[in-house]
Amino acid sequence: MLNIFKRKPFSHIQLGRKGEAAAVRLFKARNCVILARNWRNNNEHDGIGELDIVLLDGETLVFAEVKTRRKLDKYLPGTNLSDAQKKRICRGAHAYCRKHHVPESVEKRFDLVEVIHDERKIVDIALHEKYMTFSNPMSLNSQTNGDILNKVY
Repeated sequence: MLNIFKRKPFSHIQLGRKGEAAAVRLFKARNCVILARNWRNNNEHDGIGELDIVLLDGETLVFAEVKTRRKLDKYLPGTNLSDAQKKRICRGAHAYCRKHHVPESVEKRFDLVEVIHDERKIVDIALHEKYMTFSNPMSLNSQTNGDILNKVY
């Protein structure tokens, strides 16, 4: 039987946008200041780079990558973050700092936000602070279980 009231599943783009919006709400609830969303660097000299969210957490400049998955997926969203993506994020962060004349003395960090969505709402969100170091994007923090918040946004 055809159910005309059944919602169509979100596309991966729509799902990603919902995850990013939830991450922004999370950071704002922590009194962070959002500086940019979906910031892109297309300067070939600096290399292509993109950043989901750039924010200030107190005096710390944070580059946050957001990964969102459907509740039915069997892997955590962060497992989808490839080495190539990590390099792009790092290049983007360095380009952002150059373009905005961020002093080297400013503390910087990379965070990963994992979002689980069930087609109607966010069911889980986890913040992994210091997921990568600023100088070396390939050195993952050994403490990646993060701060599970279990809040519905």
